[in-house]
Amino acid sequence: MRKIILAFSVFLVLLSVGIMLYVRIFSVVEPKLTTPIKEIVPEKIAGWTVTEQPLAETEGMRQYVGKLLQFDQCVSRVFRKGELEVVFYVAYWSPGGKTPFDAGGHNPDSCWVNSGWTRDAREFSVSDRKLNNRELLPYEFGVYSKDGTTQPVIFWHLVNGNPFVYKEQKTGWRNGLAGAIERISVRIEDFKRFGLNQRREQMFIRISFPNQDIEKVWANPDFQNLLLSVDRLGIFKDSPWK
Repeated sequence: MRKIILAFSVFLVLLSVGIMLYVRIFSVVEPKLTTPIKEIVPEKIAGWTVTEQPLAETEGMRQYVGKLLQFDQCVSRVFRKGELEVVFYVAYWSPGGKTPFDAGGHNPDSCWVNSGWTRDAREFSVSDRKLNNRELLPYEFGVYSKDGTTQPVIFWHLVNGNPFVYKEQKTGWRNGLAGAIERISVRIEDFKRFGLNQRREQMFIRISFPNQDIEKVWANPDFQNLLLSVDRLGIFKDSPWK
């Protein structure tokens, strides 16, 4: 009986190694996005003040965040014009990098809430939003608050250029074994969506508006033009990655 159990264990290990090697070697494809995101999200734009926003306050924390997220490219910039303030955060993973589970775990519902923010409102997969007769891909929307600051946020998690649809999203997560068990259902759902090759080309786009009315922002022509100017991020249905 012990020999059977041992043989079965060895078989499972070899099978797992074989699957990982197959995914790593044969399932990596050429990226669809060929333009660096730092060229897509401009560092200068007429009429706007543009500043770089560090991912963390200290160099040590910035290195920690970089190791944690393991992105291939990242841009974090603040655009200001009059009373309008728009914070852009864009992270990109080449094919063969992070899984959707890992990349998506850093959305505001998880990362921000674990950092002390409160989620005050949430809308999932918002569709039919058009700018200049161009339809945006479905996006996620939420409102988060902390220490007197309220931030409406829209974000996209694109996998192979397509929106990763969040059917529901709890706030925060627990570390350790308890957190891993709680998120098993999420991993199973990802497996149903993407199969064995979970390490797809991905982009996470988060746009936030500190202490501003989101409806006034949407109606603001300056914001509309700013969003239209970054269409190569693939957030419009008529402008896929290239």
